[in-house]
Amino acid sequence: MKNLLQQLLKDKKVLILGYGREGKSTFRLLRSYFPDVQLSVSDSNQRLAEENEELRAENITVFSGQDYLKNINHFDLIIKSPGISLYKLGIDISPEKITSQTDIFLQAYASQICGITGTKGKSTTSSLLHHITSCYSSNTLFAGNIGIPLFDLTSKIDHGTRIICELSSHQLEHISVAPHIGVLLNIFQEHLDHYSSYKAYQLSKLKIGQKQANDDYFLTSANDTVINSLLKEYTLPSQVLPATLSELTGIGAGLVNDYYTLKTQKNSYRLFPAKLEISLHGKHNRLNAIIAASSAALSGIPEEAIIEGLQSFKPLRHRIEFAGVFNNKKFYNDSISTIPEATLAAIDTLQPVHTLILGGFDRGIEYSAFINQISKSSIRYIVFTGPAGERMFRILKSVNHTGAPFYEMAPDFETAVLQAIKNTPKGEKCLLSPAASSYDRFNNFEERGDFFCELVSKQK
Repeated sequence: MKNLLQQLLKDKKVLILGYGREGKSTFRLLRSYFPDVQLSVSDSNQRLAEENEELRAENITVFSGQDYLKNINHFDLIIKSPGISLYKLGIDISPEKITSQTDIFLQAYASQICGITGTKGKSTTSSLLHHITSCYSSNTLFAGNIGIPLFDLTSKIDHGTRIICELSSHQLEHISVAPHIGVLLNIFQEHLDHYSSYKAYQLSKLKIGQKQANDDYFLTSANDTVINSLLKEYTLPSQVLPATLSELTGIGAGLVNDYYTLKTQKNSYRLFPAKLEISLHGKHNRLNAIIAASSAALSGIPEEAIIEGLQSFKPLRHRIEFAGVFNNKKFYNDSISTIPEATLAAIDTLQPVHTLILGGFDRGIEYSAFINQISKSSIRYIVFTGPAGERMFRILKSVNHTGAPFYEMAPDFETAVLQAIKNTPKGEKCLLSPAASSYDRFNNFEERGDFFCELVSKQK
């Protein structure tokens, strides 16, 4: 890594753009390797230098506050943090100048990495893969979009280390190299405020396959219409391995004699019995398990360790999480579901659901088809909250047909939960699965889910 960074930084004016968790990680690594190099840091935080003592060193230049982007075109190399949208900021910079922590990390370690992305399911699938791999080898690392910067791993990596990376579209946006094993689970409408179009978001995700080499593997869902359309339009250099819950008819992963199996052009790997019971519920999670198991097999994990890992894995919080039975009513926290497709999957997994809480921050997602489907479902009561909830409420109000659920708009999230508690009959299920982001009220979906669990646990 040090030699790679030395080549990248040689004779260049370098800017770290964004000084959050990842920007700080980049700064730490560069300073540890090259304490005397001249660095610049740019962030919208007006108090950046005051709050970060390390930025007050002589060879550090800080741009902060309203004019933090003023001199951006004066730099030869910009190491951009994933949360910063150049499109949204209206900045036109030569792509050759832009890199990222993810791209540099991939340049150094791509052959050892399994990278997992997708609009939904990437945290569950990457956590499951890490758990499976850890059942076989302790020389395993996990980082990326889960909250651990990739550069924080560098001191722990040797040639035998298996690295699992959860990767967002923002992290993939500027990569020049992709992981040896790349996983694209699905693509749905999300982050439309970050990109110029939905297609731009799709292509950002697809880079996990487009930037691979000929001897790499690309795992994906066989039935995702958006991905299938992209694969018809763009030819990937790697071996494409589609995964399905159904019988396997070619290369890829699927059922062979009641046993999930992965077949590549050269090899066949038994994964796990179709009847194996695991703690992840729902068809979407079964497919995630097949893809995680396939990724493990491709990285040399034997069948026994795959089965052991699948059986011992504990689901992540806020993902169709059972919040408890209170007053003989069952409550489920699915705060992670910020798009309609994830909410529909949760409903399908838990059916029948009596009460559904929808809404939050409005990012302009198309809700008409979703609300039409919900209106014809077995759900009997819906309570909406937030700007996205207001828009969904208006759409449902325009739908007129017999049997539609009772619904109402709540003035805030807390009131929505209390109304849901009140209107859920004993013996029935109440589900928080908002189909919208949490940022209208909360810092993240975890905070929203925790508050939901706290409210339902206090009911009498």
